[in-house]
Amino acid sequence: MMETLKKRYCDININVRPLGCKFVLFEMMVGKEKFEFMPSSAVASHQFGALVSAIYSLFFEGDDYHEEWNKNLDIVDENNVIQFFRSKVLWDNEGDTVDILFTRKVDIEIDYDNDEIIMEIYNYDDLLKKYILKTKDLCYAVAKAFTEVIKKYGFYGYRYSTENDFFIIHQLLYIKSFALGNFEARELVKCDSDFVYKTDIEKEIELLLFDM
Repeated sequence: MMETLKKRYCDININVRPLGCKFVLFEMMVGKEKFEFMPSSAVASHQFGALVSAIYSLFFEGDDYHEEWNKNLDIVDENNVIQFFRSKVLWDNEGDTVDILFTRKVDIEIDYDNDEIIMEIYNYDDLLKKYILKTKDLCYAVAKAFTEVIKKYGFYGYRYSTENDFFIIHQLLYIKSFALGNFEARELVKCDSDFVYKTDIEKEIELLLFDM
């Protein structure tokens, strides 16, 4: 068993619900401000699973290649270069599109209480929303949403209901560990040789199923 996992208050709330016919309803509340969209997999396959992957790619842990999920260098002036992780998700609902851009400053040592992610939502060239969010709070809201999804629909049930969307399990584990400030389920133990390690599957499952 893991050390006690604790729920906490978060000012961000995300709700995700498959609607059938390749649509997913995504609702996000930041304080009293709401953003809602229904991405479809009929035109572009990107839905909630892609948003999870885009957030995961903002960390050094991010090892899953995608042409839009990579590092960028921003030159501030002649003497200072600050590196940022940037990622992007395109959502299409067969009539309208939004681009969701995430930006996070690269820091070797993470300040969990103050680390921030900038989230920008564009409709073509028009900026609809811009949020500066605590990284741990965005991860908490995303982790809570995907936990509710997989516990209600299951992994295959969710994919079947959306006809395309899916989650990558190790990404879920990282985001949920970060959200709860508990990385016990990710502890690597040497196994078989100096180059092979294992984690505790029971702790991983316990973390995945923990209600937030």
